[in-house]
Amino acid sequence: MIKKTVLLSALAVSLILPAQAEAKTVTLNRPGIAPVRYETDAATVGEFLLEKDIQLEKGTVPFPSASEALSEQAELTIKSGYTITVKDGKHSYTRSATSNKVADILKELNIKLGEKDTVTPPMKGSVNEGEILRINRYKERTEKVVRDVAYATERRENPQIDAGTERVIQKGEASKVEEVVRISTVNEEETARLVLSSRVIQEGKKEIVEVGTKPVENMIHGKKYKKKILMKGTAYDPSAGKWTASGTRARVGAVAVDPRVIPLGTKLYIESADGFPTYGFAVAEDTGGAIKGNRIDLFYNSRREAYNFGRRNVTVYVLED
Repeated sequence: MIKKTVLLSALAVSLILPAQAEAKTVTLNRPGIAPVRYETDAATVGEFLLEKDIQLEKGTVPFPSASEALSEQAELTIKSGYTITVKDGKHSYTRSATSNKVADILKELNIKLGEKDTVTPPMKGSVNEGEILRINRYKERTEKVVRDVAYATERRENPQIDAGTERVIQKGEASKVEEVVRISTVNEEETARLVLSSRVIQEGKKEIVEVGTKPVENMIHGKKYKKKILMKGTAYDPSAGKWTASGTRARVGAVAVDPRVIPLGTKLYIESADGFPTYGFAVAEDTGGAIKGNRIDLFYNSRREAYNFGRRNVTVYVLED
């Protein structure tokens, strides 16, 4: 007994019945069976087959296809064939065909190809079950477009400006260019763009930037300094004695150093490295038994101030005389 299957996928794409469908006469032709005439209100072949509960043997399809509209006097033939889904550019539809070979389908469905159109699968291929026959439509158009061309930047050295400093003395402006372009598309999607001609319709200006080359003097709070040293800082108060190693009175601004690192009498500027209030200007006038190497002891007027400072890193600027 021949196994029969009911149309499902093909019928799902059939057209929707209009609100008031007109009666149609359909003559159904099947191999080995006399033609049968039906009256129907169905709008499409697929709806007609469902309405009359007409089942198709495996490997057979309706001609016209299930998605096509019925005419008032329709001839419908059931025979061996294939249901082919075609995507022609952006448009998709389903048709019946007696062959699944691409070249045969194109001929049977009267699908014309342009010179640069292509098909997928290729012309010598076949459309297998579940595949879509894609017609890739190639088109060209010519357009005028205006685009900006980035300005150039000229950098000029200026010995009157500190090194590391830059300033714009002329702001750049982009040029505007009008181009005639040929745009290639496949299925309305752009695939290539070729500039056929171009002309400048608005001249731009280059940007000019001055770059400073003047050597920068080391300055701190208006004073020149020779070098800066990161040091370990501690603090002391009047309880350590009234006089410094230089014979001056101990006071805020008189600090103890290792003379091998910072000679006595050197003027300094001392800055906290961690945000603690800066000590400020000072003179290296004192020494201490524990002050060796990159260590410095700062004088404060009270034990509380010295205690608050504690121990912390400081940046010591050695000032010029």
